[in-house]
Amino acid sequence: MPHTDPDIITLKLGDADTSLQAIAGELVLLHGREGSGKSAWLKCMAGLCKPPSGIRIETEGPIRMLFDQHPPVWLGQNVGEELCFGLKHRPDSDQLAAALQQWGLSELQLTTNLKSLNRLQSIRLSMAAITLAKPSLSLLDSQTDALSTESGRILAREISNWAKCSNTTVVVACNRWHDWQPVVTQIWSVSSSEDLPQIKETI
Repeated sequence: MPHTDPDIITLKLGDADTSLQAIAGELVLLHGREGSGKSAWLKCMAGLCKPPSGIRIETEGPIRMLFDQHPPVWLGQNVGEELCFGLKHRPDSDQLAAALQQWGLSELQLTTNLKSLNRLQSIRLSMAAITLAKPSLSLLDSQTDALSTESGRILAREISNWAKCSNTTVVVACNRWHDWQPVVTQIWSVSSSEDLPQIKETI
């Protein structure tokens, strides 16, 4: 379950001189030029690779990570299977339908073939699955970069609202940072996959 105490730190990065912290409900933007190591930092936060020497990463609770890939790599054959993959207990049909409705997918059936989904529907379905998993930390890589400007900004607002309502800490890495600028609570500037990000006041 996600933390309900907003004072609990759910993500902390630090070295000998600097400490970056994000609490439950925050939306952090990793900002940096293309190729600066934003995705590498997400992988470190997810525990998929070791952080650079001298840097500590502390996280609390379950983590879910979503990379932008099209066509996506599906773990199920239909919408219902994809929503439930990796969950200890399968939600009932009403809970699954509520998750789809929350992410603007009420037109989909649980039996809908995943190959029929467009890019935006695919991202929304992945967010619905993440919602059902109730992570404390969600890591998103380039979710709006390939969408239209309007769709990207709408999705960013919806993810921000979800983070606040669910007390989920969300870290977003993207090149099209202006989609997220209106809703972020912190900006961490990335210059290299070997150097700790720095807090940035504005972009």
